[in-house]
Amino acid sequence: MLHIQIILIVVLCSILAALYLDEKQKNKIKFPTGRLIQLWDGSERRRYVRVSTNVHIRYSLPKESNNHIKAIKTKDISVGGICMTVNEKLSPHLKLCLEIETPGFPSPVCARGEVVWVKDNTEDKNDDGIRYFNIGIEFKEVQPKEKERLFKYIKELN
Repeated sequence: MLHIQIILIVVLCSILAALYLDEKQKNKIKFPTGRLIQLWDGSERRRYVRVSTNVHIRYSLPKESNNHIKAIKTKDISVGGICMTVNEKLSPHLKLCLEIETPGFPSPVCARGEVVWVKDNTEDKNDDGIRYFNIGIEFKEVQPKEKERLFKYIKELN
């Protein structure tokens, strides 16, 4: 008789354990799972320091180097590129010849760049209905001496 009671207690404990585990599994909060590829620490991911400034810049298409168009204003600049506002929509991948006036230096920095992005600028609306565009340009060809001048200018601003 004692053996039957022990077997009955073991069976009941097993049933209770199974019910407990089943209930726990049902109530378990499901979190999406994934694999971490790269962790962003919140710092700037650009290769170069970018500073806000407004410098005069002229740009043209490489085939039309004598036809300079003045940009409205620059937003920021780095040794690797520039962001500026223009009143014409330029296409991404468009190659440009640039002349960047750097205060304190007698001649402009000359560079070749490529438009990497274009965004409609809603901040600088004109009463005449002229649309403005912010464009990001990556410098593709800059002579080492010119790059050094740019670096000195940016360092002075920073």
